[in-house]
Amino acid sequence: MRRLFFLTILFLSAVMAVVPEALAEVLIIVHPDNIDQSLEPTELERIYLGKTTHWSDNSSIKVVMLKNGATHEAFLEQYLDRTVHRFVSYWRQMVFTGKGIPPRSFQVEKELADFVATTPGAVGYISDETRAPGVQIMVIR
Repeated sequence: MRRLFFLTILFLSAVMAVVPEALAEVLIIVHPDNIDQSLEPTELERIYLGKTTHWSDNSSIKVVMLKNGATHEAFLEQYLDRTVHRFVSYWRQMVFTGKGIPPRSFQVEKELADFVATTPGAVGYISDETRAPGVQIMVIR
């Protein structure tokens, strides 16, 4: 009985440690001077798949992403309806066929946010728990 109680507590602790990260919202961020303040989900998908390369004012889009982690996985699932494997496979095929270059990637959300804040035309994503002064939050309609 004591062993069952211990295992139950251990299991619940593991579940509770994962839940807050899973509940974190993914925010789409852009350079503060970006003319576009909102996008349709399909427009964001086209940007991250390299199919749309310019904002509405014809300025270049500089796409950035995270290398890995919960925020990266949540972004791919929520906004691109893709798994990490499917996204990587897509970009491998694009590179192999000479049709595109994958987005620049960052290991740390703060570094990604700093890049977006200082790079005109940049778009990226962070968790809502990351402080990112100097960026504009993009509304996804």
